[in-house]
Amino acid sequence: MKKITNIIIHCSDSEFGSASEIRRWHLANKWDDIGYHFVICNGNILSTVTWRKGLYLPMMDGALEIGRYLDGDNLVAGNEVGAHALGYNESSVGICLIGKNKFSANQFATLTILLDDLLPRFGLTIDNVKGHYEVSANRTCPNFDMAKFRAEYKAKMCII
Repeated sequence: MKKITNIIIHCSDSEFGSASEIRRWHLANKWDDIGYHFVICNGNILSTVTWRKGLYLPMMDGALEIGRYLDGDNLVAGNEVGAHALGYNESSVGICLIGKNKFSANQFATLTILLDDLLPRFGLTIDNVKGHYEVSANRTCPNFDMAKFRAEYKAKMCII
């Protein structure tokens, strides 16, 4: 049982997906469950079997889905331990944005709202939010500039 010290941001490296789809992928790879605690959809949620390029469900763009269970305290224990960033799983929350290298304004808005809740809940600051590439070698995920994201988040907090 360890205290939550970081939030790690990821991308699905796919143009489509959802928490249930990622859970299916991870279980197919013999994982215990989905690796992430939260998934932020982009509107393209259908599986590869039914996927049709250009099919977009606008109400799902920015939708927040629950992945791996968290009980709400600031400790990670048992089944709460994610599988998203080697060396950080036992002390972090994993958030995955559906997409490869292009993310919607709705996804970033949801990420910001989620961080507005999680950071004070776990006694963290935006500086405790890292991109997967910042904690794992040879990664580019979440495929956006985390320093810029943190700076924009801090600037937003100054306006409120």
